[in-house]
Amino acid sequence: MRVLFSSTWGHGHVFPMIPLARALVDAGHQVLWATNEPAVPLVAAAGLPAVAAGLDTAGVVGVEARLVAEVADVPPAQRAAHAYPAMFGAWATPPMVADLLPLARDFRPHLMVHEQGELGSALVAAVLGVPSVTHAFGGAVPAAFVAAAGERLADLWAEHDRPLPPYAGSYLTAYIDICPPSVQTQSLDHIPVRLPLRPVAHAAAPTRALDEPAGDSPLVYVTLGTVRAHTGALAVAVAGLADLDVRAVVAVGPAGDPTALGVQPPHITVASWVDQAALLPRCAVVVSHTGSGTFLGALANGVPQLCLPQAADQFRNASAAERGGLGLVLAPGEATALTIADAVRRLIADAGFRTAAAGVAAEIAMMPAPDQVVPQLELLA
Repeated sequence: MRVLFSSTWGHGHVFPMIPLARALVDAGHQVLWATNEPAVPLVAAAGLPAVAAGLDTAGVVGVEARLVAEVADVPPAQRAAHAYPAMFGAWATPPMVADLLPLARDFRPHLMVHEQGELGSALVAAVLGVPSVTHAFGGAVPAAFVAAAGERLADLWAEHDRPLPPYAGSYLTAYIDICPPSVQTQSLDHIPVRLPLRPVAHAAAPTRALDEPAGDSPLVYVTLGTVRAHTGALAVAVAGLADLDVRAVVAVGPAGDPTALGVQPPHITVASWVDQAALLPRCAVVVSHTGSGTFLGALANGVPQLCLPQAADQFRNASAAERGGLGLVLAPGEATALTIADAVRRLIADAGFRTAAAGVAAEIAMMPAPDQVVPQLELLA
C-alpha cells in the first residue's frame, strides 16, 4: 500500500503523525510525506522520505507575519478563530494543492493521511478518487473553525470541479484521534468515523547531551514550545523557579538562544532542545504553553502541569487541565515570577494533581498503539 502523508510546517503538526508513518513503513507499506519546505528536515530526520510542497520558507514567514498583524488587536484566547480559517485555510491550502496534486498523480497513493491543519489533501484525494484520513495533532479543532476554513476554500474546490463537502472534506473517510476522551474539549458528533490512536512522543535527537541539574529535588520541565519560546514569558517562568527548592530544565526551542536568559543558578539548566520523551517520566511538574505535544506528553506520564497558554489550541488544552484537576492555569497577564512560584509549590505539594494526571495516563495507555491502527487503515484503502 502506498500512503501519502501531508502536513503544514509546525513541529506540533508534524511530530504527532510520525509514529503512525513509521508503523506503516514497519508493516511493509510505502510512505511519502509532502510538507511545507521548513518541515522537510523534521520529517527526513525521522527517517521518512519527505518532499517540499506548498509554501516555501519565505512563504511561511510571510503568512506568519501577516497573521501576527491581523490578530494584533484580538485577545489571545480568541485568535485561533481567525488564525485557523485564514492561515491553514485561505493562505496555505491553494499552494499546497498546486504542488500536491501532480505529486499525488505521480505517486498514485492508495490512501492519503493529512494532519488537521493541512486542508489540501482532502481536495486532492477527491480529485483522484482516493480515501483521505485526517490525523489530529491534539484535541479536536472546533467544528466551526474547520467549517469556516472550508467556506474560504469553496472557490478552490470549484476550480477542480468538485462540490465543497462539509468541513472541507476533513471527515469523509475517518478521523485519527490522539486525544483521550477525558481531556477532549469539543463535541465529535460531526465526525462519523473516529479511530483512536495513542499519542506517542517524538523528539529529534538533542544537539548535545543534557546536563541535568544534580540533586534529588523535584524536577521541573519548562518549555514554551517551538513557536513562542522566544517571548518574554519564558524569562518570567524561569524567574519564578529561581528561589524554589527544585531542579529545572528549560528548553528555549530549536531557534532559541539559551544564553539569552542570562546566567542561571546551578539548579536551573537551559538548553535549546530537550529530548522531552526521555525527560518527562522523571518530572514532578511541567510548566508550559500547553501546546498539544507537551500537554499530551505530560499526561501520558502522569505529570501535573502549570499551563501558561499563549495562543492557538493552548487555551483549550489549559481549560481541559483545569477542569480535570490535572494542573493550574495562569492566563496571559496573570503569570508573574511570584504567581508561577506559588503555582509550582502547590502542584508539588498537593498529591491530588498527580493522582488525577495518573488517571489520564492510564487512559492513554489503553488507547491503540500505532501498529494496532495500521490494519484499520489497510481496510480503508
